[in-house]
Amino acid sequence: MTEAVLLSRMKKGDSRALNTIMAQYGPYVQTIAANITIPPLQPEDVEEVSADVFLALWNNADAVEEGKLKAWLAAVTRNTAKNKLRSSHLAMPLENDYFILDVPDVEDELLEQELQRVTREAVNALPEPEHSIFVRHYFLYQKTAEIAEAMALNASTVRSKLLRGREKLKEYLLERGYGCEDGSC
Repeated sequence: MTEAVLLSRMKKGDSRALNTIMAQYGPYVQTIAANITIPPLQPEDVEEVSADVFLALWNNADAVEEGKLKAWLAAVTRNTAKNKLRSSHLAMPLENDYFILDVPDVEDELLEQELQRVTREAVNALPEPEHSIFVRHYFLYQKTAEIAEAMALNASTVRSKLLRGREKLKEYLLERGYGCEDGSC
């Protein structure tokens, strides 16, 4: 059964569709929940995060766009796991508070490194000439006129290739669960 059919059935209140989605995407959600936080969540916390994610899916099925289920699940799982980690830190005894200060810096740094890695992959996945134009503009800081002259293209062509490159980069990142967590995209 396709994702679109499952979502459509779930939006109509069919709990069997949710069960199918849980069976299909449960391991994916649990893998994200288990690996997104430093320190890692306990197995029972991973199960709780997974249950919370699928409950959120059931309650917000109308918010999930067709073809975006996996990205939606990844974003909600990431946020739910982080919230779970935060709430577990709040329950720590006072003598362990010094650990809390170190976690956000390490976690933020690892998340930033992961985003940079995925962004590099996305840029490297761009076809030519968009890849070269994108690299020249955003990494070598060349102006569109310079790029156009160096590559024997119109400046308007360079601008349109940059726009297409940004759209492809956004799509690549969304497919992997990065960005647009507030649904504004």
